[in-house]
Amino acid sequence: RGLKRGVFVDLTNDDLRALRRLASGPRPEGRPEGRPETREGDSEGGRRESATIHLRAFYVRRAFRILPAYWVYMAAIAVMARGHLVLASPSGFTCSLTFTTDYLNPHSWVMNHSWSLSVEEQFYLVWPILLMAAGEKRARLVAQWLIVIAPLLRVFTFYATPGLRPSITAMFHLRADALMIGSWAALESLRPDSRVLAFLRRPGVALGGALYCLLLAAVVRRLQLVQVAFGYTIEAGAACSVLLWAVENPRTLAGRVLNWAPLVRLGVVSYSLYLWQQLWLSHEAVTAAWMVPLLICGAVLCAELSYRFVELPMLRFRQSCEPGVPVTAP
Repeated sequence: RGLKRGVFVDLTNDDLRALRRLASGPRPEGRPEGRPETREGDSEGGRRESATIHLRAFYVRRAFRILPAYWVYMAAIAVMARGHLVLASPSGFTCSLTFTTDYLNPHSWVMNHSWSLSVEEQFYLVWPILLMAAGEKRARLVAQWLIVIAPLLRVFTFYATPGLRPSITAMFHLRADALMIGSWAALESLRPDSRVLAFLRRPGVALGGALYCLLLAAVVRRLQLVQVAFGYTIEAGAACSVLLWAVENPRTLAGRVLNWAPLVRLGVVSYSLYLWQQLWLSHEAVTAAWMVPLLICGAVLCAELSYRFVELPMLRFRQSCEPGVPVTAP
């Protein structure tokens, strides 16, 4: 269910490094920080040019990572829709292929889940450019304000436009707090003495976050106004705490479980699994209990095939175009 209802942004280590370079600006080669070799005007121009290059490289990596597997999935849906095996309309394809399903309903179960991918793509359009324009400090402040403003906008939408209540969970501007919590944490990690991150990494805080995500979140989601007001924000903050602790403690029992080979493999194919599970798992029809394991296996098999024959070749092709980058699987 998290694959369908959560806001998920998939970034590689290269992408994170690119975003950090956009936020902080590059250092002139061979010179200590704060002692530029060129005049101020030339330095600023070089910084803007370098940031533009990093931004272009970031978008190229994202395009190779996301679009080919998504297009293959959509092509498969088009073939099945042609054969009347699934329900999908031309307008639904338009919304899905333009990444606007977080605002425009495709009216098709096999494309409904693309709302979260639409949120991700819109985030990629806005946040890196804001990082480049505002810099690290101001971008961190923007993230903090959006974490506060997004819940207020959700409550306003809940009362002012009741007809949009089912769409609150999907709209980009109403889910910005979840995205900004992760973005803020990434920028805050540039501060080695961050007290807030140190607090979030505490075992007790991370344990509380895990319990909330596993147990309480399902209860809060049924309390509509509570979920709208602050449930989404707490859920994202709890997940952030768990991830921060897990990254810092890989040798603990929980860390070893998360690094267990089958879970690692599941993480590798997670994007393709996100795409293809919608075709196999549906709440629109009653499914016999004995069929559920078979449906899960079908989703995992499609994800594995998508990764091996679409994602991995595209990754290798992209890396082959980058000089000095070894061609490896993620």
